[in-house]
Amino acid sequence: MSKDILLYENGNGGEILVLNNDISLVETLLQQVYLCLFGGNVAASTTGNEIEGQQRNDWWANELLFNDRKEKQFNSNTERVLDSVALNTSGRIDIQRAVESDLESLKNIANITVNVVILNHNRIEISIRLTKPDSNEDKILQFIWDNARKEIIIDKTI
Repeated sequence: MSKDILLYENGNGGEILVLNNDISLVETLLQQVYLCLFGGNVAASTTGNEIEGQQRNDWWANELLFNDRKEKQFNSNTERVLDSVALNTSGRIDIQRAVESDLESLKNIANITVNVVILNHNRIEISIRLTKPDSNEDKILQFIWDNARKEIIIDKTI
């Protein structure tokens, strides 16, 4: 299993986790989930029909590095939806659809199951189960989103 630098959400964008004066590492696939959900630009998604010369509000690398590779583009639909919907039944469904959409690029690497649960009027839990096709081992990522603070307050692997 390849490793990557562990990033976590602190409300101001991803931070590198340092423990005991060393940079913490995590499995690449687990880190990729975080980047898919929270790594693009919240202001806008790349549509493919942006007008040349006009300011783009999508993630800068989508045009520069992945212009012809839509499946590689980061758009953070999840973060945008979390920031814009009410935490009710309808909002829960919108959040689940956004998570599933953001994780679409990982479906060729792992089987993915998403579950979104409203914990209370300000918090929602997003659980993502990843099962690699060549393994029966599951990894479950859990994010607790605090809607009042507009940030992830718990980010853990089960």
